[in-house]
Amino acid sequence: MKLDTNRILDITGGRLALAPADAGRDLVGLTWDSRTAWQDCLYAALPGERVDGNDFIASAVEAGAMLVLAGREPDAAALEAARAHGAGIVEVEDVEAAITALAAAWRSMLGATVIGITGSVGKTTVKSLTRQVLSSRFKTVATKGNFNNELGAPYTVLSADADCEMLVVEMGMDDLGQIAHICSFAKPDMGLVNNVGVSHLERLGSRENIARAKAELFDALEPGSFAFVNAADDMTPFLRSCGRLAEGVLNEADFSAAGEPAGEGCAVWAEGVSVDDEGRPSFTLCARGFDALGAEVERVSCSLGLRGVHNVSNACGAAGIGLACGIGLAGVARALGEAVPEAGRQEVKRAACGAVVFDDAYNASPASMKASLSMLESYKASGCKIAVLGDMGELGAASVEGHRETGRAAAEAGVGLLVCVGEAAADIAAGAYAAGMAEGRIVRVADADAAVRALEGRIDSSDVVLVKASHFMRLDRVVEGIIA
Repeated sequence: MKLDTNRILDITGGRLALAPADAGRDLVGLTWDSRTAWQDCLYAALPGERVDGNDFIASAVEAGAMLVLAGREPDAAALEAARAHGAGIVEVEDVEAAITALAAAWRSMLGATVIGITGSVGKTTVKSLTRQVLSSRFKTVATKGNFNNELGAPYTVLSADADCEMLVVEMGMDDLGQIAHICSFAKPDMGLVNNVGVSHLERLGSRENIARAKAELFDALEPGSFAFVNAADDMTPFLRSCGRLAEGVLNEADFSAAGEPAGEGCAVWAEGVSVDDEGRPSFTLCARGFDALGAEVERVSCSLGLRGVHNVSNACGAAGIGLACGIGLAGVARALGEAVPEAGRQEVKRAACGAVVFDDAYNASPASMKASLSMLESYKASGCKIAVLGDMGELGAASVEGHRETGRAAAEAGVGLLVCVGEAAADIAAGAYAAGMAEGRIVRVADADAAVRALEGRIDSSDVVLVKASHFMRLDRVVEGIIA
């Protein structure tokens, strides 16, 4: 973002509570955390449940913020600090709505191609792989971390520089209408739905409703735009019946880790998948129908640095986007091979004793639990395979079976020690026991701190440890505890 105070006033409809020393000077970027404010940025004083951003206006301007978006009249301390540093304050009715308005305005000024990515499982990995592929040729900006909600998405748009060529926006949701709202200002030029799972079943009630919510991304696309769908996902036939995709006006491009999709349109798929001793997949990446390829099927070898066979599907989705943007198949495969995991998503660390630790503690669903356990099973280790698994949220009526399914998967993966963290994780323990895991290999604890204590003296240098749960369980503290 690069806008001056006058433009920001016009866009937000705000009131100038204090004029900056130079209203024509461009502000560069946005933050709502005063601790990260930098020279000439815009600080958004967001109200919060625990802290109010208005209380940190003075800190933000002292750190270099040149303009503040405030949702209420600034107090004397904020005004004094702003005057002392030549900063201005704009008062708006709703700070979050003002951020969205700024994102919409900035998007209209960008010449970048915008790619929207959503899905119940793996969307962050697809986003990261897509960024890796597109960055091999274009100036690319993508959602940072998990900034994929109704506040994080406008932040992503505003993070793009004027010369950005590709903007990858991850779109999260937990209800109908949220992806449509994000699309209203992000204006995607193409979109990908990775899959339709059971996350958010508690709120939406059915997988069909989850699919409808995901399909809002396709409804936002212009006729002729690329719409990427996972041909191997069991909900894809229903997804095809929703909204604009059903109208046949979009350029559907299928991707699959399970062989060539049916049909004659654009497609990307994997053949001959194998996994090495550290769980990293190799395969033949195949594609047809894209302009960069022509009508014939092209094949190229591809090896991922990411672990887990489930990432083959994620890679195929990202490959399709790269091909649609004009990158050749060999270049796509090369870029995919250079990708590394994001923090908290199968990130490889070392315990104090030397054991391998897979930090996958950022989020979880039954499908992603099963995928990570499959990865753990494929990893060759001379010692014990330990899984520290916690509660998964927002599953509604699918919670009991989802957790028990995870326990069964842990038993089938040959886990030697299973630590179940949280109340719902009791069903993980029950599922593992019912699948034949010995009771003495299953430990139940209440929280992350108790899990660390349960692991004391039980991890050896030859062991491999997987840590995974929904984010609210804070199992990152388990990782910190065993690598300290």
